[in-house]
Amino acid sequence: MQLFKSYGALLANDHSLSYGYSVMGWLNTWFGFEHNKNLVTLAGMIIFLIPMVKVSQYKHFHFKLLALASILVWVVIFNHRAESPTFIIAMVGVSLWFIKAEKNLLNIILFIASCILTMLSPTDIFPSQLRNEFVNPYALKAFPCILIWIKIVYDMLFLQGSKTPAALKSI
Repeated sequence: MQLFKSYGALLANDHSLSYGYSVMGWLNTWFGFEHNKNLVTLAGMIIFLIPMVKVSQYKHFHFKLLALASILVWVVIFNHRAESPTFIIAMVGVSLWFIKAEKNLLNIILFIASCILTMLSPTDIFPSQLRNEFVNPYALKAFPCILIWIKIVYDMLFLQGSKTPAALKSI
């Protein structure tokens, strides 16, 4: 029992130490927002759950895919300890979203931004000066994923019926 108590204390202290590459880290670095992380997570949870009230959409493949994409991105961007390798989970969600997304200018820009800032910024092919002076200090690694998650939620809220292309219907 003592082990669980010490683990709980560790988690409580850990929760107050770091923002990581997360919504909270982004809010802190851009706006100086230093309020309760639990409130930010709760707000994210509520926003995540709002589209789920559209029970009539559950039968549509597109809605299910967006729900999966949403949760894959959500678990990373609302993780106060998210690190660079964790974003492979979010990028799977981003990729699932983009497969089904309308290929308009906004969606293409969001996808390219996520590829550059989220996937390439920690690599050697990305200029280290940009990474060290802009991407890391301003939590830019998480920013495209945050925007895409908001777009996924928007798409889920305003999705009308099945939009599954014929090629995906056989899957």
